[in-house]
Amino acid sequence: MTEQTNILTRRQTLTGIGGVSLAALLPACAAKPMLDTTSASSAAASAEAVSAANAMLEKVAFRLLSHQPERATGLGVDTGTYDHLRSKLEDQSRAGKNALAATMREDLATLKAWPRDGLDADTVTNLDVVESGYALGIDGLALPYGDTPIGSWRTAPYVVIQNCGTYIDMQRFMEATHPVKTEADGDAYLARLQAYPGVLEGERQRIVAAREMGVVPPSFLLDKAIRQMEGTIAAAKSGELLVPAFRKSLADAGLNATAGEALAKQYVQFPIAVAMEAQLDELKAQRAIATDDPGMWARPGGDEWYAWALRSSTTTNLTPDEVHEQGLEELAALHARMDPILREIGYTSGTVGERMQALSRDPRYKFAEGDAGREEIMEFIWDRINWIKGQMPRAFNTLVDPNMEVRRIPINEEAGAPGAYGGAGSKDGSIPGRFWINLRTTDLHRKYDLADLTYHEAIPGH
Repeated sequence: MTEQTNILTRRQTLTGIGGVSLAALLPACAAKPMLDTTSASSAAASAEAVSAANAMLEKVAFRLLSHQPERATGLGVDTGTYDHLRSKLEDQSRAGKNALAATMREDLATLKAWPRDGLDADTVTNLDVVESGYALGIDGLALPYGDTPIGSWRTAPYVVIQNCGTYIDMQRFMEATHPVKTEADGDAYLARLQAYPGVLEGERQRIVAAREMGVVPPSFLLDKAIRQMEGTIAAAKSGELLVPAFRKSLADAGLNATAGEALAKQYVQFPIAVAMEAQLDELKAQRAIATDDPGMWARPGGDEWYAWALRSSTTTNLTPDEVHEQGLEELAALHARMDPILREIGYTSGTVGERMQALSRDPRYKFAEGDAGREEIMEFIWDRINWIKGQMPRAFNTLVDPNMEVRRIPINEEAGAPGAYGGAGSKDGSIPGRFWINLRTTDLHRKYDLADLTYHEAIPGH
């Protein structure tokens, strides 16, 4: 393993680039060219216009990924011209978010001005969806606090909390997504560890600024976040955070692990642990003044933030009351469908909610406790994955054999994590899609709902 000043020059000898369109980075953007073939001349004109539009979208995509290098790695496109992204991390400071917003404003102007003449319907849709997503994202980045999802799932009012923050994301990303197949990959890994404390500090400054505005998370969330961060810090100080996985990756690649492991351990035990402790101190300061009020209504600017988050999550301009009313209507419809099913399996008395609570206590649908139950859950998941693979021809004409893994959510993340989540992996399949399952306790899962969860998070879902 060499010193970090040599990382980029060595990697720049690689050639080739894995393409990605911005349509792959934002929801509901699917590029499927359908050219107008009414005449040879019009087809040629349309093909030229579509090609130009796609080239522009490609450029916009990589301008976005320059601010989100981890996503470039996850998509498998941090190669060739863009190989420098593999050694970088996203700037989580306010300055970093301002720079992202500035890039997006420039590219939004390009998107708005781009002529739609001669384009097929799908390309127009791609342009319109990216334009809409950027306009919405820019509005979110203008809010004084919170995290804004640009092409990802996270809409969070608190930058560091029990399920948000680099202290959680970095472990999963570095151990499961950052590739270590060459010496250059190992150098890039170490470069990212060197950048890690700065990212943590950028987040710390933002949550300090939020507290100074009066934006403090509720106490019960802070309690979870503090416990999780204390566990992560303990792992860092002992050298068990990231280091063992890096050592294994180096060994699996046939590389000398000694120097790389020593450097990784040094980074993790000192600057990374110290930066996490600074975040922890801030969370504890917030806990000292926190209340139990859970809603955004209790935070300064909460109504404005909630209204934007609702737009972001629904892509509509519906009011909170209108969305709530739709939710009640949908819930009533679902209960009407659930009622006869519950009666059929013997649950006949009480409201649907009460019967579902009773069902959750039914030992027929529980998994065993402890490691035996965890193994049972994994077997159940793979049984459902193998079954649904066989059903895919009923829904899709073009089939692939997906590179996919089922992994346990990292133990020090489990307490504040959801029951599961998933990710699609890289476009070329080199980084597998993953179904992350929370196995903190087997009591989180039931046999009657784990199948649906598997289909959602794995195949045909994420």
